[in-house]
Amino acid sequence: MKLTNYHTHHDRCKHAKGGVEAYVREAVLHHYDEIGMSCHTPHRNFKQLGTRRMSYDELSDYFNDIEQAQEKYPQIRVLKALECEYFPILFEDIKALSKQTDYLILAQHYIQIDGKFKDAFHFTEPRQLELYAAGIEEGMATGFFKILAHPDVFMTTYPKWDEACEKVTRQIARAALKYDVILEVNANGLRRGEQKYEDGVRYPYPSEKFWKIIATEFKEVKVMVNSDCHDPAYLNDEYMQMARDFAKRLKLNVITHL
Repeated sequence: MKLTNYHTHHDRCKHAKGGVEAYVREAVLHHYDEIGMSCHTPHRNFKQLGTRRMSYDELSDYFNDIEQAQEKYPQIRVLKALECEYFPILFEDIKALSKQTDYLILAQHYIQIDGKFKDAFHFTEPRQLELYAAGIEEGMATGFFKILAHPDVFMTTYPKWDEACEKVTRQIARAALKYDVILEVNANGLRRGEQKYEDGVRYPYPSEKFWKIIATEFKEVKVMVNSDCHDPAYLNDEYMQMARDFAKRLKLNVITHL
């Protein structure tokens, strides 16, 4: 099987190790066919998304780093990408970025609720899940995004699987089919280790119950396993293999190439 990874970060995001070349070199070492560099999108004037990302004036340097790696490592296809949150105010910015990249990843790390921004890693209420799914569907409808990163990230601190979880899972799956967006099984949730919740011990994500709904009710949904690596050593580590095995066991409709 040819190996790929389309969710890859680097040190400009301020919470990862290694530059673009370090990840490409690691991919070559493991005989990868393709790698997509997809660090967090910088914005000119949208501080609500935080500072743990490259600044906007680094964007051209990031693209240059990718182009240099493309020239230096012709044995592997290196793609230029970004991981983006979507809000309507960002429509024109993301449209412009879509023309400068090979693909974009939608990653709805935040929702806006009661005038404030709430991150998806700390959802605890059904209303937050509803806004999360609505934001994802709105983002997919733009046609700018190829992949939805960690669609089940909402389970990170959500106390237990309930009807709200089932509802948003089906909403996300239907939107993925409608707009032809790939859902991602994300290995980074496995790296966080098993944690205790009201309904038992589990990994924050990927969520078994989320993906079982995809596997049984939405078999046509395209699925991709990605590392979401923030260190070159994580590109093809044991957790990436665990994620591949997870997807295989559930018989998800896995694709390996864009």
